[in-house]
Amino acid sequence: MALKKKKHRQFYRILVVPDDNDEPKAFNLSLRRWLVIKIIGVVLVIHFILGFAFYIKYYKLEKRSQKLAIVNQQLEENNARINSLLANLEVLENQQDKIRNVLGLGAMNGSRSSTEIVIPEERRTVNLVPSYQRERRSTPTADLIRSKHNLFLKSSKNKLHNFEKSMPTLLPVEGVLSTDYENNSYSGPIQHRGIDIAGNMGDIVKASADGVVIFAGWTYDLGNLMIIYHGDGFYTYYGHNQRCLLQRGSLVKKGQAIALLGNTGISSAPHLHFEIWKDGVSLDPKQFILAFADL
Repeated sequence: MALKKKKHRQFYRILVVPDDNDEPKAFNLSLRRWLVIKIIGVVLVIHFILGFAFYIKYYKLEKRSQKLAIVNQQLEENNARINSLLANLEVLENQQDKIRNVLGLGAMNGSRSSTEIVIPEERRTVNLVPSYQRERRSTPTADLIRSKHNLFLKSSKNKLHNFEKSMPTLLPVEGVLSTDYENNSYSGPIQHRGIDIAGNMGDIVKASADGVVIFAGWTYDLGNLMIIYHGDGFYTYYGHNQRCLLQRGSLVKKGQAIALLGNTGISSAPHLHFEIWKDGVSLDPKQFILAFADL
């Protein structure tokens, strides 16, 4: 008996049954059309997957682009600040040269002064506690200078003091200039290498500039003495204090309280003995503390 040949399927029938009382509808779908539909479905699925992956990658790139835009904006703002700071620095350097010219120190010739203050070696410094002779106060020259310069010294509020913080331009204490600076060749060995400012006992003595305290203690002539090094070879001396408020090694700011005015050492009345030294040479403090008085 011969086997009956199996009949191949020619089409698919799709039956649609509505949920109401309408008659069901049937659709015949050939195998070729069904194959086309499957291929289109696969292509759509692949397209959907690739599109979703592309969207995720695009989203990540967009977020990164936004972050880079923010960083670029910050860099532009920082660059603008740097340009502004450079312009201000140039103005400050020009102002510094003007200040140094007023003080007779000359310009910096393009080299900026360092803000770092290093305590120099003892053998390279000026004599920290210079010797003074008692007889100088009775000399005719000193008496003549005292009679001419018995004036009241008042602190200057000029903002130029802030441009050169390490330059001793600030008046340490207000008071009467009782003894002037004397360092003339005709005076011989009897000299007064600073100024005396008479004031009230306990008045606050302020630092004339930024610096570091290299000496704070008792001396025979100047009593309680404080010496501050300001860098660039500058030293300031504050003598006859009632009490020193800081110790050796302390960092000080311009205008900071460092001592109380007193009458210690060889002194007949409360006053501050104030000196300025530059590279081992004493300078007239009035050239610094009065430099901005008329500006």
